[in-house]
Amino acid sequence: MPLDRAEAATPAKEPSAAWLFFKRWMARPMQMASITPSSPSLSRLISSQVRQEQDEVVVEFGGGTGAITRALLEQGVAPQKLYTVERDPELAPYLRRHFPQVNILEGDVADVRRMLPPHLVGKVGTVVCGIPMILIPVEAQRIIVDEIFAIMPKGRRFYAYTYSARSPLKRKELGIKGKRVGFTIANVPPASVWGYWRD
Repeated sequence: MPLDRAEAATPAKEPSAAWLFFKRWMARPMQMASITPSSPSLSRLISSQVRQEQDEVVVEFGGGTGAITRALLEQGVAPQKLYTVERDPELAPYLRRHFPQVNILEGDVADVRRMLPPHLVGKVGTVVCGIPMILIPVEAQRIIVDEIFAIMPKGRRFYAYTYSARSPLKRKELGIKGKRVGFTIANVPPASVWGYWRD
């Protein structure tokens, strides 16, 4: 076989998760917030907060290259009960290839209620928010927060992680309560996890 045909027949090697994440950060820095995927310590910290009853699912906002997705699966969330929302046109297919049993929803988190199967609205045990909420205007935050509480049972909390020293959400303006539930310096950059709820 001629060399050029042999080369053409060899599938291209997929880039590493770190390189893909960095490349997408370069393309959309305001949507990615960090230049590297979440560290194992942050992933474990987030996944440890998950609450899920037998008939409930877990929703992740911003799957990226799957660091948190993997931690949620390792924590015991069944792949068929995990719904990951990712809007980036390169990251969503990457997630589908690497997590074929997880439900990857490609689109905007503000449309999560429409994207979920109707019978799961109100049956989301926990929402894990990995998008940079601190960079989003308060009115857009309100839309996202309202969608989150619309898909969860009353009284539940959702969790967001941030690289800021303060809350990524404007609690007073949004009419929510929240507190930092964890912090790790073993992440680049150091990160906090916040839990939020409504009375």
